Amino acid sequence: MSFNLFSAIGNKIIHHFLNFRIIRPAYSSSTNNHTFESEQDGYINHSQQTQMNSSNSRTVPVQLIRKTSVDDFNERMIGMLDQVEKRVEQLRESAGQLEQEKELLINMLGNVNLDSELLRLGQGDRDDISATASRLINRCKAVEVVVNTPRNAEQTQALNNVNNLIEAAMNKMKEDLNNAKEAMKRFLNACLPDLPDGPIDQRFQAQVIECTADDQKKIRHRLGILINQIERAQRYSVPDF
Repeated sequence: MSFNLFSAIGNKIIHHFLNFRIIRPAYSSSTNNHTFESEQDGYINHSQQTQMNSSNSRTVPVQLIRKTSVDDFNERMIGMLDQVEKRVEQLRESAGQLEQEKELLINMLGNVNLDSELLRLGQGDRDDISATASRLINRCKAVEVVVNTPRNAEQTQALNNVNNLIEAAMNKMKEDLNNAKEAMKRFLNACLPDLPDGPIDQRFQAQVIECTADDQKKIRHRLGILINQIERAQRYSVPDF
């Protein structure tokens, strides 16, 4: 009787282990983590899971990630601002060239009536040329190109003083072109202390030095145009300013 009882228990245990098997990996994602489900007597036990973590996995501190992200953003912003600064300077330079082109065109059109060759034309042709030149001057003046230059109080006052000196010399053009031309040359030499072409107006130079670099360039350009106007007027019999 006892032998039969133990034999029955043994067969039941063997039957139990024979029916226990691993059927499939569940939710296996990578070589780092593996999860297995077990089935016993037709019942899948989802609670019995084995998870293996690879020894190669590493956790990056959140503070390090945040610092790296901030540094990358700062570097990108600095690079972007450097590129924008270059483009801003190119924009200002292009606008300055447009200002000079406008002044040159107005100067050319203004000298049309000074050309002595017009006297060889008939009155009707001269009137047509003069009317066309006036129309083009008005159209050119209608184009507004303004490049504002940041200045402090001292630089603003120095620029005003320079303009007053130039205006005073221009007012003398109708009286004496030669003296006006010499005054303009002294002003221009004051703007070019390293390469002067004759005497320098010390009072004018003292004011120009206080002006901004952009204003100094414009002053030199303006003086060059005025000198060309005077020389052109000297070649014609009817100067007009």
